[in-house]
Amino acid sequence: MLRAFIKKDLLHLLRDKKEVLILLAMPFVLITILGFALGGNSGDEVTLNAQVAVLDQGDLQTELEQFDEWMQSENIPDQGRAPILEAAEQTSLPELLVDTVMKEELQNLLNVKEETDLDAALANDEYAGVLQFSEGLRLETWKGQFFNQETTKELQLYLNEDKGLEASIISDVVEDFTNQIRLQTVLTQEAQQTNQAFPSFENVAEVTGETVTVDGKVPVDSFGYFAVGMSTMFALYVVSFVAGYAYYEKATFVYDRILLTNTNPWMYASSKWFSAVLICFLQLCALYGLAALIYQVIWPDLLGFLAITLFFSFVVGSMAVLITALNYRFETQRVSTMFSGFLVSVFAFLGGSFVPWNEVSDTMFTIASFTPNGAALQGYLKILSGGELATVTGNLFRLAVVSIGLLLIAIPIFPKRRLI
Repeated sequence: MLRAFIKKDLLHLLRDKKEVLILLAMPFVLITILGFALGGNSGDEVTLNAQVAVLDQGDLQTELEQFDEWMQSENIPDQGRAPILEAAEQTSLPELLVDTVMKEELQNLLNVKEETDLDAALANDEYAGVLQFSEGLRLETWKGQFFNQETTKELQLYLNEDKGLEASIISDVVEDFTNQIRLQTVLTQEAQQTNQAFPSFENVAEVTGETVTVDGKVPVDSFGYFAVGMSTMFALYVVSFVAGYAYYEKATFVYDRILLTNTNPWMYASSKWFSAVLICFLQLCALYGLAALIYQVIWPDLLGFLAITLFFSFVVGSMAVLITALNYRFETQRVSTMFSGFLVSVFAFLGGSFVPWNEVSDTMFTIASFTPNGAALQGYLKILSGGELATVTGNLFRLAVVSIGLLLIAIPIFPKRRLI
């Protein structure tokens, strides 16, 4: 009997083209619109065109000759100077940072221009940063790098405060580069002490690797976020569909005829729970499947994804039973209408379907975690960010508590046989 009731609800859904559009087409259209409008695909090439002025007051060949002369004065033999000079040329600061990193690796972000007048470059508001290499900087750097000599010269970086984002990117690039140079310096000195070959400096200028956040998690792009946000929002419309159809069966005396077959009212209510859970689960799998195929929203931990989807479907099923009970108790369909017309939007807003609360307000983020769709959304985002099943146990627990709580509320509300 239970299987027959569930099959009846599924067939009714398939015949209702409007409801299918609401549950599947509308959320996917919104995912597409919001994804492109608020960030686009993370795989697309990013362009910024930050203007950088470079003043190089030294010369590579001249300073290599000076370095060679200095080593001769320090009685470094010819066979020792040759590999050092070769390594020095590879690690020339201006050539690596400007020619290789800024002009080649980051050409889509930075536009480098050569300047000769520092004051004129600083006065030009178009520049987000001005990079100055003083005369003798290469020589001083090599002495410190290969012979642990104290350096007295450093590259100078001037940032334009009016170019906040662009200046910040330039600062980060220079800081990351200098950190890598310091590491290579330590490795070079260690190699000299142990009479080993100098380390390779090719990877100093490489800008590669996986994009991660400061806490080591993989960031979620706009398509990933809104795939989760819209799916958890439109899953709630399953509640109004199941509850509304249940009241339609009561208004057309289908429910009365079911009771005449000596069917327990709770068997009927249970069928609504199973129907809502199944519809919600299939809806979410379909939406996330399309998002994965078209927008590459990939789930690193499939088990965690399925667990969140199943537990959220349990909550939707319990909500459907509660709204059905309220419809029957008050002899009106207005409860399910109000839920779809008003409460779904409230849950979507509080849960974070439209706004990433973790970037806006810690208070709202906490409130969102106690809404069913918000708890599911935050769990999904943890999985998308590289988390595993163990990282979403708190979200699963909240969803389980909400599901059981809603059923406990619905039990005394659902009319007994004598009240129908």
